[in-house]
Amino acid sequence: MSTLRWLSGLLLLAACGDHEPSAMIVAPEVPPLVPKPPAIHIVLRDGDSMMPMPGRAIIYPVGSTPKPDFKSDGATASVIAQGVIGAPEGVLLVTGEGTVGVPTGTYDVLLLQGTEYESVRKTVTVAADAVTQVDVTLEHSVKTDGWLAADMHLHTKRSFDSKLLAAHRVVSEVVSGVHVLVPTEHGFHYDFSDLIKSLDYGQRAVSIPGSEYNFQGGHAGIYPVVYDPTGPFLGAPPWQEWPKPNMADPETYFPLIHQQAGSPLVIINHPRLPPDLGYFLNIRWRPGLPLSTAGLFDGMEILNGYAMRPPEVADLLHDWFTLLNQGLRVVGLGNSDSHRIDWLRAGYPRTWLQFPTSEPSRLLPSDLREAILKMRAVASNGPFVMLSVDGKGLGETVPVKGGMITATITADAPGWVDLTRLQIYRNGVLAQEIPITGRKHPALSTQVMLNVPADGWIVVLALGDLPLPSDVIGAVNGGQALPIALTNPIWLDADGDGKVTPSNLVPPRPLPWKQAALKAGSERGQILELLHAPLDCEPFEYPEWLQ
Repeated sequence: MSTLRWLSGLLLLAACGDHEPSAMIVAPEVPPLVPKPPAIHIVLRDGDSMMPMPGRAIIYPVGSTPKPDFKSDGATASVIAQGVIGAPEGVLLVTGEGTVGVPTGTYDVLLLQGTEYESVRKTVTVAADAVTQVDVTLEHSVKTDGWLAADMHLHTKRSFDSKLLAAHRVVSEVVSGVHVLVPTEHGFHYDFSDLIKSLDYGQRAVSIPGSEYNFQGGHAGIYPVVYDPTGPFLGAPPWQEWPKPNMADPETYFPLIHQQAGSPLVIINHPRLPPDLGYFLNIRWRPGLPLSTAGLFDGMEILNGYAMRPPEVADLLHDWFTLLNQGLRVVGLGNSDSHRIDWLRAGYPRTWLQFPTSEPSRLLPSDLREAILKMRAVASNGPFVMLSVDGKGLGETVPVKGGMITATITADAPGWVDLTRLQIYRNGVLAQEIPITGRKHPALSTQVMLNVPADGWIVVLALGDLPLPSDVIGAVNGGQALPIALTNPIWLDADGDGKVTPSNLVPPRPLPWKQAALKAGSERGQILELLHAPLDCEPFEYPEWLQ
């Protein structure tokens, strides 16, 4: 990156206030371009190209070495040097190279870049008059050819419950290996395209305008939308003004949302997030009960950064499997819902989407809409899993011949993500479990013959039994978030009528992990104790039934 380009980006990164394309941005303070010793100079390289790439450095002091001050309170971040943004646990390397001032001492430095790459840990000793060099190459071990990682639930200080600058949000996503960024500010449409251009990230990332609408009973991700920087709500409808005296009735407004410019989709965000942010929770819907909005929304978050403990994920899988058994094409997604620079790290979880192009710069909003609507999606907080049946991919329909199908499955994860088993669900019932014992790449590649006596669908889960590291994904889940990746369904036409008519039976609650993990945190008292709602979120009272 040229010095001129960097200084332009630096002004954006250091600026106070919201970023608007038409606004003049003035930096109140520009930090030194290169810190003086003692310091660590880090170069983080892509194993494919050997060139520097954006990434993260988590820096742990060893022994009596004092913890460095990275100028971050957790809610916000700071530019601390050229190409370096400080976070509570370390730094974000904007281009993959930067110098970090630290006290004299010894440090463990963990370097990583999302879930497609291995991590590297280095122990370094920093002298008072020296800049210690750390130059590492990360192996691109998990291949996701034809798929791009998306995070479609993001907040900046444009939302009332976030304080993070939009530029810092963009960097936080790109250094975590996310290619498709969909901002979802409360009540506003928003777009990061200008920032991506200013930061010279055009070959790595794209912004698709989105929003989070607040409706009666919950929150919904709305994308793609039309961003209007001159409009009072930047393109959002007036009824989304916050705070509002009356929430919108979802049965009335979901159809109207679909009719907006851009034909946006409606995704139920965090459907069971207590105490009052989850739609399914608020209306007390459970599998087996009627759902008045069934068929009016296009997808739901199975994985959300605020709800990644095993019992929470199992409940949402149960909800989703029940809707699929009704023949509803509800896409299952994973999004971070990140509001800060800590708590929930950007990109954990995420959704891999299959697009007609692997170049982010060529991606169109209509491509995002089509990939989601056609269910070409894999939700994950770490692993990657892929499924095809008799040559058909996710979201497609397979004509079953002779009552049998052949499923081709691949599962993989970097070494720092545990991966121990694969599960195949047919119509919401566990059909087969396969142990994953090796850690080559891919960790598992297999073909499985399955009996299909009736119409329905199959979904595959890739699972691990050791928690994901909190310093990498954020501490909201209290170290209880276990690795999971889930495909969307492939539909099975067993009777040959050209349609798929599932049984409409409520399946049993799935057991993705060991029973002990599913029980952890499931008691009512622990739900309240472990509750984490977004910073400065709207005032609430616990519902009577949860008290």
